[in-house]
Amino acid sequence: MSQSTIRKLLLVIDYQNDFVTDDGYLTAGKPAQAIESAILTRIAAYQAAEADILCTLDTHTPADWQTGHPESVAFNLHCAESTPGWGLFGGLAKLDLETLTKGSYMLEAADIDWLARQYDAIELAGVVTDICVLQNAIGLYNHAANHGLKIKFSICPACVASFNETNHEWALKYMLGTLGFNAVEKPDAKV
Repeated sequence: MSQSTIRKLLLVIDYQNDFVTDDGYLTAGKPAQAIESAILTRIAAYQAAEADILCTLDTHTPADWQTGHPESVAFNLHCAESTPGWGLFGGLAKLDLETLTKGSYMLEAADIDWLARQYDAIELAGVVTDICVLQNAIGLYNHAANHGLKIKFSICPACVASFNETNHEWALKYMLGTLGFNAVEKPDAKV
């Protein structure tokens, strides 16, 4: 397969106000804010390479919590659809980026199947490393493995963050070691 036919995707997971701003309902705070520049640099690299970029939007409603959404056991309502907390954070909000909603930690099976069949290389970025980024890494990896799809997975450690540094490091090691993701050393690395 020639380099020009390789379909590449940067999948930015949940880089939303509720996960990033100081007053977000489930914020990773300063660590999440600190990666904004790296994510924007990575987006620019993908745009320069004419590769695809897709941002997930964690999406909930008050009714989800009232009817016992599984996440409501561990977390307060966050990323309520159409609220300021649901929107993309900072510089990402100023870009015309495609989005895909998800109602739990991981994209739905149909969305994972679609992505895995569309792309030869998928790179993950966003928040939080040890929850939604990790869940989507596992989901995409398992789907590709179970369907014999040869996808090159990668992650730029400078483009992910968590509110728990120990879990952040563990999740990165898991993606790089157990799942065999490639590490992108610098946000401005060639796509």
